[in-house]
Amino acid sequence: MVVTLKTGLGASRAGVVQHLRARGASGADELAEALGVTKQCVRKHLDALEREGYVEHAPARGDRGRPAHVFRLTPKAEELFPKRYDLFARSVLRQIGEVWGERGLNAVFCGCATEMLTGLRPQLEGLSFDARVRRLTELLRETGYEAEAERLGDGSYLLTEWNCPQAELAREYRQLCDQELTVYRELLGAEVFRESRIAGGASRCAYRVLRPNED
Repeated sequence: MVVTLKTGLGASRAGVVQHLRARGASGADELAEALGVTKQCVRKHLDALEREGYVEHAPARGDRGRPAHVFRLTPKAEELFPKRYDLFARSVLRQIGEVWGERGLNAVFCGCATEMLTGLRPQLEGLSFDARVRRLTELLRETGYEAEAERLGDGSYLLTEWNCPQAELAREYRQLCDQELTVYRELLGAEVFRESRIAGGASRCAYRVLRPNED
């Protein structure tokens, strides 16, 4: 089941989530019947999902005016379901290439790099070189990278990304990796060299960040 594979919820909780996704707000009785389990079992899973922020309950009017509770997914539950934004992005890039050619593609990738620089640069301004590397690593983690920075004996750093959120696109559009390298050089104010990249078949993206002379 998709939810189980993505989050490790387990088959029963995944079933609850998938039912609420397909049918909308539902009562515990309806969920128990649909999943073929006891109402007590369903409530146990609903309590756990509520604690995790994936489900919320609200009062609803039942038969003969008796109040009842229905359960529904929260906006946070969207993270349980796989997203294939890369398919849409690839289609858009393909159309840009067909209409405006390589120059159009390069303009788009440069614009994306500029946007990233604009967003991140203020968060690194005024920091020392070591602090900039640490802060950039934190920002990368916040945007979905499993990143870490190791300070080497000569004062340089090895910046490692153990995953790549855009690997599928980067395999087809090398410009993504090239612009990433440019962004890191600009943000860190240092020479940065790529040693390996996931899109090229490596197990990680690795960057060697040299300490600026002024440091």
